[in-house]
Amino acid sequence: MKTVVTALILNPSKDKFLIVKRKKSDSIHSLLWSFPGGKVKENESIIDALIREVKEETNLETNKDFKKLSEFSYARPNKGITVGICFSCVALSEDVKISKEHDGFKWVNPEDFSNYNHIPGLENEVKNVFSG
Repeated sequence: MKTVVTALILNPSKDKFLIVKRKKSDSIHSLLWSFPGGKVKENESIIDALIREVKEETNLETNKDFKKLSEFSYARPNKGITVGICFSCVALSEDVKISKEHDGFKWVNPEDFSNYNHIPGLENEVKNVFSG
């Protein structure tokens, strides 16, 4: 079983959040918009993995006030199970430098998120963050 972490990253003014576009070559969720994140390494804490993945994929620094939004699981193409945890946090800037792992990024308003072909279910985290 693999564990992954994802981050719904708010911009400093907290009116938009960051989405990244997965590559066509990705075996799971190719070409869909998602939140930055990735696999937790062996002997790595969930929060350390979250900070590392956000930095690797976006080059953003965030506040360390991570709020757990949800847990999820899905079957991988190789039949393995992945368990994921989604957190929210706030970026210290909007100065994204996207990694080669993704084809693009956007800062979007919650009401515009439905215009992006995204991984099903992410709208629940968006509602959770912006309805409170």
